[in-house]
Amino acid sequence: MKNLFLITILFTLTISCKAQIYPLRTFTQIPQNAYLKDTNNELQYYVGTWKGTWNSKTISVTFKNITNQYDNILKYYKDFLVGKFKVTDSNGQILFDNTYLSDNDAKIIGGKFRKVDDKYSLGYIDTDICNMMGSILINFTNPTKTQMLFTFSDWTDIITPDCPYYNVNPFPEPLPKSIILTKQ
Repeated sequence: MKNLFLITILFTLTISCKAQIYPLRTFTQIPQNAYLKDTNNELQYYVGTWKGTWNSKTISVTFKNITNQYDNILKYYKDFLVGKFKVTDSNGQILFDNTYLSDNDAKIIGGKFRKVDDKYSLGYIDTDICNMMGSILINFTNPTKTQMLFTFSDWTDIITPDCPYYNVNPFPEPLPKSIILTKQ
């Protein structure tokens, strides 16, 4: 009887542990200390360097997959992408470069896939440009997954006088509003 009881407890614990892993495409509330895991290995297709050109500028974005990291706000572990980028003008002069930052300080941080349109969403926060922030959506535009549509929505509405770009016209544009990036 004791052995049957122990087997039942071990079986229940095993099932409970496995129940705490959720795929990235989970669209319900995730319990605390669960793991939102890339069970279908979808993020790997975004990993690498992507380039594109807009307004005589070239952007190079490198995405890296971060696994099993605890999110202090959401209170669970997750797999996600971080992005670092470099923007140059037509003369090769560097306009923006945050490729040297640690992964923990990356300005582009992944969220999850959206149910409504299957795009992967990321957040952008740039303390160097007056706390500019916004959202980025990425999705592939071809079946070989060598091109992606990168769309940036800027949420920065208020620029205070302590901002070094206060009353600067034009205001810095570190990211394109919409661009097709090609995998390098």
